[in-house]
Amino acid sequence: MKRGLLFLLWSAMLVGLFAGQPAHAADQRAAGGMIAWPHDEMVRALGIFIPGRMAALDVPGASVAIVADGKIVYSASFGTADRRKGNPVTPQTLFEAGELGETLAAYGALSLTRDKLLFLDAPLSRDLTTPWLSRESDDRLVTLRQVLTHTSGLPDNVAHPSRRTGFDPGERFSHSGVGFLYLQHVMETIEKKPFDAVMRARVFAPLGMGSSTYEDRSSSGVEARGYVPLRFPVAVFYLPFLAAFLGALGIVWAVTRFTMRQGRIETADLLWPLMLALVFAIGLVWYGLGFANAVFMIVVAVGYAFGLVALGAFIFYLIYVVGFVRSREGVIARGRSRSPEMALAFAFLSAFVVSLAFFDWPLAVPRFALLDDARPNAANSFRTDAEDMGRFMIEVLDGKEIGARLHDRMVSERVVVDPVFSWGLGIGIRKDQQGETLWTRGSSLGFESLMVIDPAQRTGVVVLTNSRSGSELAQQIVRNVLGRDGVWALP
Repeated sequence: MKRGLLFLLWSAMLVGLFAGQPAHAADQRAAGGMIAWPHDEMVRALGIFIPGRMAALDVPGASVAIVADGKIVYSASFGTADRRKGNPVTPQTLFEAGELGETLAAYGALSLTRDKLLFLDAPLSRDLTTPWLSRESDDRLVTLRQVLTHTSGLPDNVAHPSRRTGFDPGERFSHSGVGFLYLQHVMETIEKKPFDAVMRARVFAPLGMGSSTYEDRSSSGVEARGYVPLRFPVAVFYLPFLAAFLGALGIVWAVTRFTMRQGRIETADLLWPLMLALVFAIGLVWYGLGFANAVFMIVVAVGYAFGLVALGAFIFYLIYVVGFVRSREGVIARGRSRSPEMALAFAFLSAFVVSLAFFDWPLAVPRFALLDDARPNAANSFRTDAEDMGRFMIEVLDGKEIGARLHDRMVSERVVVDPVFSWGLGIGIRKDQQGETLWTRGSSLGFESLMVIDPAQRTGVVVLTNSRSGSELAQQIVRNVLGRDGVWALP
């Protein structure tokens, strides 16, 4: 009886914490997050919480590591790496970790600084025989510090990288993936070897990160498959399509109304707005995501449209031609036609409403061997597992490899983004009432990840997922483990 009562009290405290409400004030373990609990209780609680939240958010797979006092105290894998094949996530499963790779690249660059091969405030071009940036003025001004703090002025689009700054280097914070492509080129030039080999020698091998890589390992079968909900490609394609169509339609209306003195827009007048909107949406998706990802997004969006048209036509047939929802017979029996506009509008509105039920349907992001750019990329091709990232978090806490001086400068030399967020030399800094946390999050199509470190408590959490919905899962896990409120994401 006593054991049952204790279990009920423990369960009530657990539910309160998971719901985002404060647990019992008398329980000091809950006040400090799960990390302050006895180890077996934390393991037991996470074993309940994580699968439950994964099911609620429809996240296929996740891998989690927790660090405390200089060692990995928890590491676990959940769910499936590939739903079609049924492969489970294992400790060896690699997840695409997006911008987490920038923080690792920053650490590699700082190791070059330690060895006096790079300098924080010298132009990165000092070791280049051929300029990488488009303008000579940018070539003279962009420094390692500016790239690491995202103040270089270089753009963020790595699918179609522009080698021109958009504002004066050092002027303000603006996340730049292209800045890390520039840094990658410089590091390869200095070390005279490919980028992945540079990182393996300077970061992965010294820290024991045996699985991490910037190379594509999808053919080896160790990589997880990414998933996005149907609503994502539909929104990404059709929101710009709709905006462009309405803009073009407005121009057509103005021309017909004020130039041609035509009182209404004819059906034929819709052709040009539709064609312009289609070209605009395709071009925007291609520019933002690159060719391979754009093919996937556009095929899904067009397939959704065809499905919508087919379903709408079927509903129209039932309610107008057959007269399925009418008390009298339809057109087939009556032998005459009535105005179909209202029935057509109702049919397609009904088809759209029905389609909303499938918006959370997860779609596997395909791998196009002939279309994908498989070259290592410091900004978005990083692959890793949770235990490797746990080893990196230990290094960020201790700085044994990088050295005490650079370890301290990584956080102390920062640029302010807003009152809550700053950015150090390759890592984000978030301030709240409990102090500061170091963080970075990664995002690529079908993958979301988050790493948060609390230097004062010497703890850290990393969450890797293979779903776009994984971002919220990662935030919830970090909040519960560290006992902190808020969101680790730039405003």
